[in-house]
Amino acid sequence: NKTYIDSGEYKRKFDNATDNPKVNKTLYDCAKKALKHRSGTTYEDMYWIDSVTGDIVLSVVDSNVERSIVYTEKIKNLISKRQHLITIHTHPSSMPPSVDDFNSCFKNGYDIGFIACHNGKVFKYSSQQEISKMLYNMYIKDFLSDGYEEFEAQIKSIEKLKESHAIEF
Repeated sequence: NKTYIDSGEYKRKFDNATDNPKVNKTLYDCAKKALKHRSGTTYEDMYWIDSVTGDIVLSVVDSNVERSIVYTEKIKNLISKRQHLITIHTHPSSMPPSVDDFNSCFKNGYDIGFIACHNGKVFKYSSQQEISKMLYNMYIKDFLSDGYEEFEAQIKSIEKLKESHAIEF
């Protein structure tokens, strides 16, 4: 819904995303651009933003791998030399952060990650430790077998992981 993405209501989701108004504006601009660019596709765009200046440090807007961003050597090299990075990427499925999102946040030392979903939802997350993919998948499987839909099962799994892991969501 491009009208919603251009609306003040959607923009306000980013007004207090961080303590830095310039970063918040950059997050909104990147979300809007990525959602319009990837509308109707199963591909993701991703931006790395300096959390101090609000400048875009790097972007991937040409991914041709469905529902994923591939970390090339160029990307790995650049982010290994930077501190204070915030990421924002799209989720065409409009699902919450995956275990890979949390683990990427931790492994790469990102301050915060954001997900701009195609249905207008925005998720903010961070991680201070690695999460077992097997444990995460086990939680999801348990919630699915309890009758929860995939979206709810993922949310409940993240909430359960928050009890024993240093993650925020």
